[in-house]
Amino acid sequence: MRRTTDWSARALGALAGAVALVAALLPAAPATAASVGFKAATLNIYYGLSQADFAHDLNLIASRADLVGLNEVGARKAFLTSWAADNGWWLYAPGGTNQAGEALIAKKSMFDVLDKGSIFVCDTNGPGEVPPARYNNWVKYRHKASGRNVTHINAHAVASIETSGRPEDLPRTRCAEAQFQGLKDLAVDKQDEGQVIVSGDLNVDFSADRNYGYAKFPWQVFEANELPNLRSNYNLFGEKGTGTHGNRHIDYVYFWKRLPEHQLMWMTDYDIVSATRSDHSGVVATFSIQS
Repeated sequence: MRRTTDWSARALGALAGAVALVAALLPAAPATAASVGFKAATLNIYYGLSQADFAHDLNLIASRADLVGLNEVGARKAFLTSWAADNGWWLYAPGGTNQAGEALIAKKSMFDVLDKGSIFVCDTNGPGEVPPARYNNWVKYRHKASGRNVTHINAHAVASIETSGRPEDLPRTRCAEAQFQGLKDLAVDKQDEGQVIVSGDLNVDFSADRNYGYAKFPWQVFEANELPNLRSNYNLFGEKGTGTHGNRHIDYVYFWKRLPEHQLMWMTDYDIVSATRSDHSGVVATFSIQS
Protein backbone atom coordinates (compact mmCIF):
# COMPACT_ATOMS: atom_id res chain seq x y z
CA MET A 1 0.00 0.00 0.00
CA ARG A 2 2.82 2.36 0.90
CA ARG A 3 4.74 1.48 -2.29
CA THR A 4 1.62 2.37 -4.39
CA THR A 5 1.23 5.68 -2.59
CA ASP A 6 4.89 6.59 -3.19
CA TRP A 7 4.57 5.73 -6.90
CA SER A 8 1.41 7.90 -7.23
CA ALA A 9 3.12 10.86 -5.59
CA ARG A 10 6.14 10.56 -7.90
CA ALA A 11 3.87 10.29 -10.96
CA LEU A 12 1.88 13.36 -10.00
CA GLY A 13 5.07 15.30 -9.36
CA ALA A 14 6.43 14.38 -12.78
CA LEU A 15 3.18 15.37 -14.45
CA ALA A 16 3.17 18.75 -12.68
CA GLY A 17 6.74 19.34 -13.78
CA ALA A 18 5.87 18.57 -17.40
CA VAL A 19 2.89 20.93 -17.33
CA ALA A 20 5.07 23.70 -15.87
CA LEU A 21 7.69 23.17 -18.60
CA VAL A 22 5.10 23.36 -21.38
CA ALA A 23 3.55 26.48 -19.83
CA ALA A 24 6.96 28.14 -19.69
CA LEU A 25 7.51 27.51 -23.39
CA LEU A 26 4.14 29.01 -24.47
CA PRO A 27 3.94 32.76 -25.28
CA ALA A 28 2.60 34.88 -22.43
CA ALA A 29 -1.00 36.10 -22.73
CA PRO A 30 -1.10 39.79 -23.70
CA ALA A 31 -1.85 42.15 -20.85
CA THR A 32 -5.32 43.65 -20.98
CA ALA A 33 -5.06 47.35 -21.75
CA ALA A 34 -6.51 49.61 -19.09
CA SER A 35 -9.42 51.81 -20.03
CA VAL A 36 -11.10 54.82 -18.47
CA GLY A 37 -14.51 56.30 -18.99
CA PHE A 38 -16.30 59.57 -19.66
CA LYS A 39 -19.77 60.68 -20.78
CA ALA A 40 -20.74 62.73 -23.83
CA ALA A 41 -24.16 64.35 -24.26
CA THR A 42 -26.35 66.35 -26.59
CA LEU A 43 -29.21 68.70 -25.69
CA ASN A 44 -31.23 71.20 -27.71
CA ILE A 45 -32.22 73.88 -25.18
CA TYR A 46 -35.18 75.70 -26.74
CA TYR A 47 -34.21 79.32 -27.45
CA GLY A 48 -37.55 80.65 -26.12
CA LEU A 49 -37.08 79.41 -22.54
CA SER A 50 -36.87 81.82 -19.65
CA GLN A 51 -33.42 82.43 -18.20
CA ALA A 52 -34.27 80.30 -15.16
CA ASP A 53 -35.45 77.37 -17.29
CA PHE A 54 -32.42 77.66 -19.57
CA ALA A 55 -30.09 77.56 -16.55
CA HIS A 56 -32.01 74.55 -15.20
CA ASP A 57 -31.47 72.56 -18.41
CA LEU A 58 -27.83 73.59 -18.75
CA ASN A 59 -27.03 72.55 -15.19
CA LEU A 60 -29.01 69.34 -15.59
CA ILE A 61 -27.12 68.12 -18.66
CA ALA A 62 -23.79 69.33 -17.23
CA SER A 63 -24.41 67.23 -14.12
CA ARG A 64 -24.77 64.09 -16.27
CA ALA A 65 -21.87 64.44 -18.71
CA ASP A 66 -18.26 65.54 -19.25
CA LEU A 67 -18.56 66.65 -22.89
CA VAL A 68 -21.75 68.31 -24.15
CA GLY A 69 -22.97 69.53 -27.51
CA LEU A 70 -25.70 72.19 -27.21
CA ASN A 71 -28.18 73.50 -29.78
CA GLU A 72 -30.16 76.76 -30.03
CA VAL A 73 -28.02 78.48 -27.40
CA GLY A 74 -26.48 81.29 -29.47
CA ALA A 75 -28.53 84.03 -27.87
CA ARG A 76 -27.19 82.94 -24.44
CA LYS A 77 -23.53 83.22 -25.39
CA ALA A 78 -22.71 85.81 -22.73
CA PHE A 79 -24.37 83.72 -20.02
CA LEU A 80 -22.61 80.57 -21.22
CA THR A 81 -19.26 82.36 -21.14
CA SER A 82 -19.65 83.37 -17.50
CA TRP A 83 -21.20 80.02 -16.53
CA ALA A 84 -18.27 78.10 -18.06
CA ALA A 85 -15.70 80.30 -16.35
CA ASP A 86 -17.43 79.95 -12.97
CA ASN A 87 -17.93 76.18 -13.19
CA GLY A 88 -14.67 74.91 -14.69
CA TRP A 89 -15.80 74.17 -18.25
CA TRP A 90 -14.32 74.96 -21.64
CA LEU A 91 -16.73 76.73 -23.99
CA TYR A 92 -16.57 77.01 -27.77
CA ALA A 93 -19.35 79.21 -29.16
CA PRO A 94 -17.89 81.11 -32.14
CA GLY A 95 -19.30 84.04 -34.09
CA GLY A 96 -22.80 85.47 -33.87
CA THR A 97 -26.06 83.94 -32.70
CA ASN A 98 -26.45 81.35 -35.46
CA GLN A 99 -22.87 80.13 -35.47
CA ALA A 100 -22.64 80.12 -31.67
CA GLY A 101 -25.89 78.17 -31.40
CA GLU A 102 -24.10 74.83 -31.74
CA ALA A 103 -21.88 75.38 -28.70
CA LEU A 104 -19.55 72.77 -27.22
CA ILE A 105 -18.59 72.53 -23.55
CA ALA A 106 -16.16 70.21 -21.75
CA LYS A 107 -14.91 69.81 -18.18
CA LYS A 108 -11.49 71.38 -17.73
CA SER A 109 -10.68 68.74 -15.11
CA MET A 110 -10.97 65.99 -17.73
CA PHE A 111 -9.97 67.60 -21.05
CA ASP A 112 -7.47 70.03 -22.56
CA VAL A 113 -8.34 71.93 -25.75
CA LEU A 114 -5.96 71.28 -28.66
CA ASP A 115 -7.80 72.80 -31.63
CA LYS A 116 -11.24 74.01 -32.72
CA GLY A 117 -13.11 75.23 -35.75
CA SER A 118 -16.42 76.08 -37.37
CA ILE A 119 -17.55 75.24 -40.90
CA PHE A 120 -20.34 77.15 -42.65
CA VAL A 121 -22.74 74.79 -44.41
CA CYS A 122 -25.57 76.78 -45.97
CA ASP A 123 -28.06 79.61 -45.52
CA THR A 124 -31.28 78.22 -46.91
CA ASN A 125 -33.30 81.37 -47.54
CA GLY A 126 -30.62 84.03 -47.36
CA PRO A 127 -29.04 86.09 -44.56
CA GLY A 128 -31.41 86.85 -41.70
CA GLU A 129 -34.19 84.63 -43.03
CA VAL A 130 -35.76 81.57 -41.43
CA PRO A 131 -34.35 78.97 -41.10
CA PRO A 132 -31.03 80.60 -40.19
CA ALA A 133 -27.57 79.63 -41.43
CA ARG A 134 -26.13 76.26 -40.38
CA TYR A 135 -22.63 75.47 -39.10
CA ASN A 136 -20.73 72.34 -38.09
CA ASN A 137 -18.65 73.23 -35.02
CA TRP A 138 -15.87 71.08 -33.57
CA VAL A 139 -13.27 70.96 -30.82
CA LYS A 140 -10.32 68.59 -30.54
CA TYR A 141 -9.54 67.72 -26.92
CA ARG A 142 -6.89 65.72 -25.13
CA HIS A 143 -8.55 63.37 -22.67
CA LYS A 144 -6.29 63.74 -19.64
CA ALA A 145 -6.79 60.31 -18.06
CA SER A 146 -6.03 58.35 -21.25
CA GLY A 147 -3.79 60.84 -23.05
CA ARG A 148 -5.81 60.29 -26.25
CA ASN A 149 -7.26 62.90 -28.60
CA VAL A 150 -11.04 63.13 -28.89
CA THR A 151 -12.66 65.42 -31.45
CA HIS A 152 -16.26 66.40 -30.68
CA ILE A 153 -18.33 67.62 -33.64
CA ASN A 154 -21.69 69.29 -33.00
CA ALA A 155 -24.50 70.31 -35.36
CA HIS A 156 -28.18 71.22 -35.66
CA ALA A 157 -30.01 70.43 -38.89
CA VAL A 158 -33.04 72.40 -40.06
CA ALA A 159 -36.50 71.11 -39.12
CA SER A 160 -39.38 69.85 -41.29
CA ILE A 161 -37.19 67.97 -43.78
CA GLU A 162 -38.79 64.50 -43.61
CA THR A 163 -42.11 62.72 -43.19
CA SER A 164 -41.86 59.11 -42.00
CA GLY A 165 -38.28 59.04 -43.27
CA ARG A 166 -39.17 60.43 -46.70
CA PRO A 167 -37.43 63.69 -47.64
CA GLU A 168 -39.48 66.83 -48.26
CA ASP A 169 -38.67 68.50 -51.58
CA LEU A 170 -37.61 71.81 -50.07
CA PRO A 171 -34.49 74.03 -50.12
CA ARG A 172 -34.09 73.36 -46.39
CA THR A 173 -33.89 69.61 -47.08
CA ARG A 174 -31.03 70.15 -49.51
CA CYS A 175 -29.34 72.28 -46.86
CA ALA A 176 -29.65 69.41 -44.36
CA GLU A 177 -28.35 66.91 -46.90
CA ALA A 178 -25.25 69.06 -47.39
CA GLN A 179 -24.83 69.30 -43.63
CA PHE A 180 -25.03 65.53 -43.11
CA GLN A 181 -22.41 64.92 -45.78
CA GLY A 182 -20.28 67.67 -44.27
CA LEU A 183 -20.47 65.99 -40.86
CA LYS A 184 -19.41 62.68 -42.37
CA ASP A 185 -16.51 64.30 -44.25
CA LEU A 186 -15.38 66.09 -41.09
CA ALA A 187 -15.53 62.86 -39.07
CA VAL A 188 -13.46 61.08 -41.73
CA ASP A 189 -10.91 63.88 -41.64
CA LYS A 190 -10.65 64.00 -37.85
CA GLN A 191 -10.49 60.23 -37.29
CA ASP A 192 -6.87 60.31 -38.46
CA GLU A 193 -6.10 62.58 -35.48
CA GLY A 194 -7.76 60.43 -32.81
CA GLN A 195 -11.22 59.41 -31.64
CA VAL A 196 -14.36 61.14 -32.95
CA ILE A 197 -17.79 61.89 -31.44
CA VAL A 198 -20.63 63.58 -33.36
CA SER A 199 -23.70 64.99 -31.62
CA GLY A 200 -26.73 67.09 -32.34
CA ASP A 201 -30.38 67.56 -33.17
CA LEU A 202 -30.55 66.20 -36.72
CA ASN A 203 -34.35 66.51 -37.13
CA VAL A 204 -34.61 63.05 -38.71
CA ASP A 205 -36.25 60.22 -36.76
CA PHE A 206 -33.94 57.24 -36.36
CA SER A 207 -36.40 54.38 -36.98
CA ALA A 208 -38.24 56.14 -39.82
CA ASP A 209 -34.93 56.98 -41.50
CA ARG A 210 -33.63 53.42 -41.15
CA ASN A 211 -36.88 51.93 -42.50
CA TYR A 212 -37.09 54.22 -45.52
CA GLY A 213 -33.36 54.53 -46.13
CA TYR A 214 -33.12 57.78 -48.09
CA ALA A 215 -29.58 57.94 -49.51
CA LYS A 216 -28.77 61.45 -48.24
CA PHE A 217 -30.16 61.15 -44.69
CA PRO A 218 -28.20 60.08 -41.58
CA TRP A 219 -28.85 56.33 -41.62
CA GLN A 220 -27.40 55.85 -45.09
CA VAL A 221 -24.73 58.55 -44.85
CA PHE A 222 -23.47 57.62 -41.37
CA GLU A 223 -24.47 54.08 -40.43
CA ALA A 224 -25.56 51.72 -43.21
CA ASN A 225 -22.08 51.32 -44.67
CA GLU A 226 -19.44 48.88 -43.49
CA LEU A 227 -16.87 49.74 -40.83
CA PRO A 228 -15.08 52.00 -40.27
CA ASN A 229 -17.98 54.45 -40.01
CA LEU A 230 -20.13 56.40 -37.59
CA ARG A 231 -22.46 54.49 -35.27
CA SER A 232 -25.23 56.05 -33.16
CA ASN A 233 -26.51 55.27 -29.69
CA TYR A 234 -29.80 54.02 -31.23
CA ASN A 235 -28.07 51.68 -33.66
CA LEU A 236 -25.97 50.12 -30.91
CA PHE A 237 -28.45 49.98 -28.03
CA GLY A 238 -31.93 50.50 -29.48
CA GLU A 239 -34.42 53.31 -28.99
CA LYS A 240 -35.08 54.03 -25.32
CA GLY A 241 -38.03 55.93 -23.97
CA THR A 242 -40.76 57.42 -26.14
CA GLY A 243 -38.53 59.86 -28.04
CA THR A 244 -36.29 62.89 -27.63
CA HIS A 245 -38.73 65.33 -29.28
CA GLY A 246 -42.30 64.18 -28.96
CA ASN A 247 -42.36 60.56 -30.12
CA ARG A 248 -39.35 60.96 -32.45
CA HIS A 249 -35.75 60.04 -31.71
CA ILE A 250 -34.02 62.94 -33.48
CA ASP A 251 -31.18 63.83 -31.08
CA TYR A 252 -28.07 61.71 -31.56
CA VAL A 253 -24.66 60.81 -30.18
CA TYR A 254 -22.39 58.99 -32.67
CA PHE A 255 -18.82 57.78 -32.49
CA TRP A 256 -16.33 56.67 -35.12
CA LYS A 257 -16.37 52.88 -34.96
CA ARG A 258 -13.33 51.14 -36.41
CA LEU A 259 -12.54 47.50 -37.14
CA PRO A 260 -12.26 45.69 -33.78
CA GLU A 261 -8.48 45.31 -33.89
CA HIS A 262 -8.10 49.10 -34.27
CA GLN A 263 -10.81 50.25 -31.85
CA LEU A 264 -9.55 52.36 -28.94
CA MET A 265 -12.82 53.93 -27.81
CA TRP A 266 -16.20 52.26 -27.30
CA MET A 267 -19.72 53.49 -26.59
CA THR A 268 -20.96 51.20 -23.83
CA ASP A 269 -24.50 52.50 -23.19
CA TYR A 270 -26.66 55.61 -23.21
CA ASP A 271 -29.55 57.23 -21.32
CA ILE A 272 -32.23 59.74 -22.25
CA VAL A 273 -32.50 62.72 -19.89
CA SER A 274 -36.19 63.65 -19.92
CA ALA A 275 -36.51 66.04 -16.96
CA THR A 276 -35.79 69.10 -19.12
CA ARG A 277 -37.75 72.33 -19.47
CA SER A 278 -36.92 72.35 -23.18
CA ASP A 279 -39.07 70.66 -25.82
CA HIS A 280 -36.17 68.21 -26.31
CA SER A 281 -34.81 65.51 -24.03
CA GLY A 282 -31.09 65.07 -23.75
CA VAL A 283 -29.01 62.03 -24.71
CA VAL A 284 -26.03 60.99 -22.58
CA ALA A 285 -23.71 58.28 -23.94
CA THR A 286 -21.10 56.47 -21.82
CA PHE A 287 -17.69 55.88 -23.37
CA SER A 288 -14.71 53.75 -22.49
CA ILE A 289 -11.34 54.77 -23.92
CA GLN A 290 -8.09 52.83 -23.84
CA SER A 291 -5.33 54.48 -21.85
